[in-house]
Amino acid sequence: MRHLLVAVAVCCLAFAGCSREPQPGAQVEGIVPANEWHEVQPTDMTATQKAQQDLVATATNAMMAELVGELHAALDSGGAAAGIEACRLKAPEIAARVSEQYGVKIGRTSHRLRNPNNTIPSWAERSVADRVGEPSFLAGSGGEFAALLPIRLRAECEMCHGPVDSISEDVQRAIATFYPNDQAVGFVAGDVRGWIWVEVPPGEPNTEL
Repeated sequence: MRHLLVAVAVCCLAFAGCSREPQPGAQVEGIVPANEWHEVQPTDMTATQKAQQDLVATATNAMMAELVGELHAALDSGGAAAGIEACRLKAPEIAARVSEQYGVKIGRTSHRLRNPNNTIPSWAERSVADRVGEPSFLAGSGGEFAALLPIRLRAECEMCHGPVDSISEDVQRAIATFYPNDQAVGFVAGDVRGWIWVEVPPGEPNTEL
């Protein structure tokens, strides 16, 4: 999968701390109802589904790479509090741009949200409720393809998502300012913090992207 799992593990810091406002092409609307999806194992995928799976990896890694760059720059210049604000501003633009570039729907969600806009796609509700800790793939009744990819918290992510008493006052102020109903604290390294979800439309993806 073009090192997708490695990218998810390495880049969880960026996705664990970022918000995403609604953007055209990067939302849940229009997704096939949950009862019209079924899980598919990588070993059982058709050639088209394997190509869709590759597109999931490409789009996910592209979004991560861009967001990680923005986050690292903010952390270097202003620390974790600056990182929260940078992600709040940049993540929506990046998600929308990647969605348009690759022709997919892409976003993040969690069982304990920071940004209330990051709602769970209907087809992923059961997996999120079960706290699925491995990548899962689903096929839609019309040839659609979806992926739910877990984000595990790394130790450095605890600066924004760890136990409250371990989060600095400036970070707590930034969270309270931008996310007054935040639920995304109290995690420790190794926890499933949330998931990246991707939906690919029917048909053979354009491999020249």
